[in-house]
Amino acid sequence: MTAEEVLKYIQLVSRKSFIICHSGNDWKPEYEIEMKQIDQELALLRPLVDAEHAKRKEFERCSQQQKQY
Repeated sequence: MTAEEVLKYIQLVSRKSFIICHSGNDWKPEYEIEMKQIDQELALLRPLVDAEHAKRKEFERCSQQQKQY
């Protein structure tokens, strides 16, 4: 993932969390539209996030193997 993709992912998750945590009784219809847009963008970024997690797991696995030698 590029730095821009990571930043975009963090911004989307942050905005979604903010809406969920702070809307309560002040829920506005436009939040539903925004939440759908956020979910669509997050779905596009999800494969990149999963790939980064896989890289990290592989790195950790290799590091553990090196410690055994």
